[in-house]
Formats: sequence, structure tokens, C-alpha cells
Amino acid sequence: MSLKKILILEDNYAAMEHLVSLASELDIQNSLFRCDNIKDAYQYALERDIDLFIIDVILEPGSPGDSSGLKFVDSIRKIERYVFTPVIFVTSLEDAKMCTYEKLHCYSFVEKPFDPEKVKELMRQCLKFPVNSQPSKTLYFRKDGIILSVNIEDIVYASTQNHALEIYTRQGDVLSIPYITLKKFLAEADSEDMIQCSRSTAVNKKFIQNVDVPNKVIQLRGGAESVEIGIMYKKYFRELLE
Repeated sequence: MSLKKILILEDNYAAMEHLVSLASELDIQNSLFRCDNIKDAYQYALERDIDLFIIDVILEPGSPGDSSGLKFVDSIRKIERYVFTPVIFVTSLEDAKMCTYEKLHCYSFVEKPFDPEKVKELMRQCLKFPVNSQPSKTLYFRKDGIILSVNIEDIVYASTQNHALEIYTRQGDVLSIPYITLKKFLAEADSEDMIQCSRSTAVNKKFIQNVDVPNKVIQLRGGAESVEIGIMYKKYFRELLE
């Protein structure tokens, strides 16, 4: 089972540490991303598939009428895969409650100082939500300060060479992403369609035309390209064909 990803956006250090501690006590394995500003939080939201957002409404206490946490959630709701992702607001701003429930599809609203057991139970409930069966999933990579995106359904295969991950798409494009290992790519993709066929290569099984196990070759659809099956993976592909 893949780790559930929790993003906490909280500018108060003590509150952040408390929430992190509560998340670590859950009986559901999770990976935490901590942010104290909207810019970093939005970057994480683009690069990861977050399963739960825990957001402080007031991120700039010195600014009168600040409700930047609400604005952040409003912005991520415009991203297709986050339209209904659970959000827990943790704040002392009482009059934001109606807005968060009606407009931003907030799962729950917890007022400070909060009850630790209540917050843990809310986290547990949210992380047990069924994973959205998206028709497609998009991966995001950072290269030279630019965010590159690629849809998993468009990836024919990916291979590491010369300290870079090269992604070959059905459109004929090749994306070269430095310092990304195949293991990290597969973890980010988290897709049953992407299967590893050698130490350095993974192939999208939807693009496999045929598999020649004796000769250790996978022929891809269209006949133009093939990838090699590593010796450690021959048994897997032999069993796959039986």
C-alpha cells in the first residue's frame, strides 16, 4: 500500500509540531509535507498527489483580515485532482466556517486550541477516503527552475542513463530529467501500468505489443522500438505470459 500524503500549511511552529506529532501517531502510514507559506505549499501540491490538506486560515497574523489559507484552498480546488480532496482547517477564525463548508468543500473545521484526539480522528477519517479513480494522472518534474508535466497515459517507457531519467512519450517527445532515479519515478507514478523490466527501465504495459522472453526483448506498439528485459526480470515476464 502506498503512503498517504499529508500536506500541513501552518505558520505557527508550535502548532505545526503538534499536528506533525498527531499524524505520526496514526495507524495509517503517511508521508508529511510541512509548509509555512503558500508558495511552497502550492509547489508541493503540483509535484505530489496529496491525500489530505491541513490548513491554517490565518497565515499572516500581522495583516488585518488575513484569510490566505482560504485563498490557497480556493486555488487548489481549481486543479482537477484536488476538487474533492479532504481539507481540514485549523484556526481561531470563527466567521470563516460557513465559507469553508459551502464554497471550498471543507471536510472539517477545527478551532484552536484544538482537541488532539478529535484532530487525529478527523485525519484518520480523511485518509480512509477511497482514492479517486482518475482517468489519468499527471506527473510533475522540476528542471532548470521550470515545472514539466507528463501524463502517465502518454508515457511509453522511462529509462535512466547518465544520471538522468529519460521519459519517452507516445507523441515522440523525450523528456530528460536530471537526478531522478527509476525507483523514485515508479514511486511517484504509483501506477499498475508502469512495470519495471530491467534495473534501469520501466515500460507502460499498455504499449507492449509482444514479449520475447528467450531473447529478453519487449516489442512496443508500432514496431519502431523495443526495450530489453533484464536477466533478473525474465522470471516475472515468463510468469506474466503463462
